Amino acid sequence: MPAPAYFLTWHTYGTWLHGDDAGSVDREHNARGTPRLAPDRDRFQRTLASLAHTPVVLTREARCDVEAIMCEHCTRRHWTLKAISVRSNHVHVVVLSRIEGSVPALFVEPETIVKQLKDWGTRELRRRCHISPRQRPWTDHASTIHLFEPGSLAAAIRYVSEMQDDRVPISGREDWDVKLGLRPRTRRAEQTTPPP
Repeated sequence: MPAPAYFLTWHTYGTWLHGDDAGSVDREHNARGTPRLAPDRDRFQRTLASLAHTPVVLTREARCDVEAIMCEHCTRRHWTLKAISVRSNHVHVVVLSRIEGSVPALFVEPETIVKQLKDWGTRELRRRCHISPRQRPWTDHASTIHLFEPGSLAAAIRYVSEMQDDRVPISGREDWDVKLGLRPRTRRAEQTTPPP
């Protein structure tokens, strides 16, 4: 029996690299509950240098466009979307595994959901010229947490819906702004003096 719901997370291209200060996972270090890889400045620099293009950081407008198309796609596929948050450098989705209205009950695998949402998000980003036709907006893989435990669905919904901070640096992480040379953004309402 599949899990009743999934908590899915993936990053934008180039924004969470091996060797990063926040840690990372790779093929040899990815067991649930085990520590992430330790920071490794040399590995981080090698990985950053090997990127095909600059890291993709979504603007507020791009985030809204991606979120809208992903919600629309879930509706078309009869997937019950419980929560979604498209951030500047990652996406969180909480979705039920049972296809709404299916008799007998049909279930969708988390990898199918991730692939289709990434595909539709990519098309929308390109259609609206947020990225170039050659840019890859997403990492190859995603975290696919199966929500079996009592209370896990409610906790995931709460995390995605209520615990995502809008007052974040451009890339979503202050350390990335320094590494990538991004200037911090300010909201118009927060600006007390005109920008230089």
